[in-house]
Amino acid sequence: MNDEQLIRHEASEFMEYFIHLDAQQTAASQFEKIKDKLTDFYSQESKAIFLDQVELYAKSELQNHRNERHDGQASPSCDYEIRTEKFLFYLKQELGTLPAVAHKKSTTSNKSRSKVFVSYSHADKEYMKEIQRHFKPFLDKIEFWDDSKINPGAKWKDEIKKAIEETKVAILLVSTDFMGSDFISSHELPPLLEAAEINGATILTVILKPCLFESLEELNQFQAMNPPDRPLIKMDEIEREELFVNIVRQTIRLLNE
Repeated sequence: MNDEQLIRHEASEFMEYFIHLDAQQTAASQFEKIKDKLTDFYSQESKAIFLDQVELYAKSELQNHRNERHDGQASPSCDYEIRTEKFLFYLKQELGTLPAVAHKKSTTSNKSRSKVFVSYSHADKEYMKEIQRHFKPFLDKIEFWDDSKINPGAKWKDEIKKAIEETKVAILLVSTDFMGSDFISSHELPPLLEAAEINGATILTVILKPCLFESLEELNQFQAMNPPDRPLIKMDEIEREELFVNIVRQTIRLLNE
């Protein structure tokens, strides 16, 4: 097993043997056990992976409970559900302070996909250049694609379509301009979301500016690399650089899987 698999395995074992969501304990006390356990890990990335697996485990247990007791439906008056929802809330708050963990929507693999595709509004071109700058040292290993790769005179819609068909990691630079772009919503997002749903591509979302990201279900199903209440525009230089580094790190990991 690689490092991430080891951490996920340990998180699942810890939940199974030490955290009992059906026990008569408060969600806060259960979560404190998790935080105590995290003192064993020294990197922020390891903590994020551990908590991510805990969240997956808790959500699975919650759905199993609903299937067994409530015909698969949520039951707001159920004590177990109330405790578990609180537990998941504490997890979400803690995960918001750590590097995001990238997820595939589907585990289906597609060996022909190798590109990193960046979708952005031209109103946010300055942020696009920052992404390019951080990927530049790795361009001998990464096939990085944005619309500046389209040669003059080329059929640009066809070029974009071809690039999306070869995309393994899609980076979405989200802002109000991005969300309001007719071209993005019509020609880029649908095939990228389909690639994530069916062909094993991964969506990495970066919130650039305050926007109603959480209101778009097709986007907010993918965990953002930064919390919506902490958009890039609010970050200082060090925090922004750390976020860009994490994006590159996650991308390299995904391409190597």
